[in-house]
Amino acid sequence: MTSQTDSHKRRRRLLVGSLALLLVVGIVGGVATFATDSIRDLISRFQVADYSGEPRAPTSIVIEAGDDGAAVARKMVEADIILSFDAIYRDMLTTDFIIYPGTYEFPTKLSGKRALEILIEGKNRIVVQTTIPEGFRIREIVPQLVSDLKLDEKDIAQAIEAIMPRLPEAALNAEGYLFPATYTFDPGVTAKTVINTMVDRAEAELEQYDIALKDSFDVVNLAALIQSEAKLEEDFFKVARVFQNRLDVGMLLQSDATVNYGTNGKTVTTTDAQRADKSPYNTYVYTGLPAGPISNPGELAIEAALRPADGDWLFFVTVNLKTGETKFSVTLTEHERAAQEFYAWLRENPEWKD
Repeated sequence: MTSQTDSHKRRRRLLVGSLALLLVVGIVGGVATFATDSIRDLISRFQVADYSGEPRAPTSIVIEAGDDGAAVARKMVEADIILSFDAIYRDMLTTDFIIYPGTYEFPTKLSGKRALEILIEGKNRIVVQTTIPEGFRIREIVPQLVSDLKLDEKDIAQAIEAIMPRLPEAALNAEGYLFPATYTFDPGVTAKTVINTMVDRAEAELEQYDIALKDSFDVVNLAALIQSEAKLEEDFFKVARVFQNRLDVGMLLQSDATVNYGTNGKTVTTTDAQRADKSPYNTYVYTGLPAGPISNPGELAIEAALRPADGDWLFFVTVNLKTGETKFSVTLTEHERAAQEFYAWLRENPEWKD
């Protein structure tokens, strides 16, 4: 028979056991919660924050000389091109490519993988470009630079004046030294950079023939004349020979192109009044080369000035302005016959604006 005291003791043991069980469950639950939080934190350390949706409106970044992959990645994050540094940088470390300085346009909110693909392709670089044809004069080059590169005409004039100390002492201006070519620049390029780049290119062309920029006046002067008169590539060297033969015997060069330069003319033919003009560029009035280059010659004209063809010609005339066909003559009689062919062509082509 159980006493009342024993019953009371059993109830106390059950209560204590229940409390102990609840305490253990609580502790285990707490450990489980703590463990879950720790695992989540650990996993998050290995996850990379990255965009995965559709790209958004484009933006641009400037990659400067000396920027490494880390610098580029940070710029991309700041511009919201990618979501996080690690979204692209880890893959950069295992990819072999070159980052060129420049301004680049990217869509925003890109995945790191796609941003790196675009960066490697390099087709998204933003540039401004201008093409200066051979034979252009400064008065034609300036408006071209204003239009293509959005430069200020006054800034160009100042930049041209600033490069004069680099040129031969005999140079009256920078004509002849703004090398004709296609130039590509980053947006916002200055007139100073553009003009210096053009002169640098002229200097590089001359250096191929071991001619210093300071010592190039006669070569560039003759090349500019050839550039203005020759029409077909194969004739450049023959035109050079005609002028050289005339220089050798002290004969007037009689180039209509030099007359036009001094009078601001634009036609192939010139009038008696124009040919009598006292401009120092007029080779109908003064013997020798003109006072300075009358155009900006290209590579072919420079080569022709240095390597004229072999021949005894003293005259040439373009007899067909459409095809550029040019006839070269040794005697005045031959030349006059060729000139008549030219005048006949003009009569047959009255629509031609020479």
